[in-house]
Amino acid sequence: MPKPIALLVFVVVEIVLLPITVVGQFLFYIDFAVKVPGKNLNLTTYDPAFARWILDALGKREDKAARQLIPAMPGVSRLTLGLAFAPTMWLMRITDLTINMYDYPVHRSTGIIGAFGHRTRFFDDALLGHLDSVEQVVILGAGWDTRAYTLARREGVRVFEVDDAGMQVQKRLALEAAKVDTTGVVFASADFNLESWLDALRRVDFDPDKPTFVLLEGVTYYLNPDAIEATLQTVATKLAKGSAVAFDYVGQHIIEGEGSPLYRLLVPATRFLGRHTAWVFGIRTDSPAQENLMVFLGENGLRLAGYEPVGKPDPKQRLVGGLALAANDLES
Repeated sequence: MPKPIALLVFVVVEIVLLPITVVGQFLFYIDFAVKVPGKNLNLTTYDPAFARWILDALGKREDKAARQLIPAMPGVSRLTLGLAFAPTMWLMRITDLTINMYDYPVHRSTGIIGAFGHRTRFFDDALLGHLDSVEQVVILGAGWDTRAYTLARREGVRVFEVDDAGMQVQKRLALEAAKVDTTGVVFASADFNLESWLDALRRVDFDPDKPTFVLLEGVTYYLNPDAIEATLQTVATKLAKGSAVAFDYVGQHIIEGEGSPLYRLLVPATRFLGRHTAWVFGIRTDSPAQENLMVFLGENGLRLAGYEPVGKPDPKQRLVGGLALAANDLES
């Protein structure tokens, strides 16, 4: 099918099927509101999980653990999943067109909200690129991430997940219900804004003297600046040389309310919904954004080892955000 015709078919049929998607989304939010209160779960942790499930279903990124886990997550049912996502997934299959956030591998994205495919590929590459040189992998703010049971499995590499205690309890229950193999994965709980994740890891036999790869995906926005700097400085000074950390971030100007109309509405909304959903941290992304990132990392003892921008520059030449990989081999 020629691309212009495929695009026309996609748009027209998507509009026709939109009521089904809306009903599915509505039912999901009702289920979430009814079944999840009191379980200390953040709705924002669901979107990346759904994106990975879709990538697996479309055959773009195999993730057996996500395939098992998603239907077992609190507030999720196969009915709501089907109604909410099946129409768009069916259209992507028959037209061979893919929405950027549900594509893989992706090397660019237009904004934070649609960057799931982009950041997934960036962090997958960063993780796989370090598995031969580290002995430990730490996933901070793991949410519903399934890399600990898939990509991070490597003989001689120990994997640790760190998250808020309430979130972690619910995830472990869902993993058990879904019969996901968690052999060899160690769980530790910590609120990064209030306590040291390294102290939490030490309580479960983590060894800071072994080279470690640390991953923070979709986490930095919600941490205060002191917690971010403490995390980076921990990697820089308290982990063995050869350690690295990968993370994504939003532009500081967006946090300060100077972004596009979408972000000027989104940031206050995240703060209205509570402490765990509030966007409070950003890094300067005005030109040259990569140099600003290098300076920020250098001030915290790290060397920029990998970078990809997120979004196109606005009229003031500011990017929406970025993806970063930093190493602790910076020479003093």
